[in-house]
Amino acid sequence: MTFKKRLTLVSLIVLVMFVLHNSFWLWDLDSVVPLLFGFMPFAFSYYIGYAILAVLAMKLIIALAWPDPPGEVIDSFTSDGEKPE
Repeated sequence: MTFKKRLTLVSLIVLVMFVLHNSFWLWDLDSVVPLLFGFMPFAFSYYIGYAILAVLAMKLIIALAWPDPPGEVIDSFTSDGEKPE
């Protein structure tokens, strides 16, 4: 994947997470929706789901944005994973 595609995908993930974090649609919904499981407000359960999504998004961002190692580092390891002398 090219750098430009990686950067576009990372930017899109950050933008989606920003929009989901603001959650302006939940401001009035909390008073309409009853407590989930009898004790948990709806907005709190939304942010639990958001936190899990944020962890997955950060894992994806790190996988996309982490630079590839230089070729000589890759070549310095043999096929069995040991460093040559």
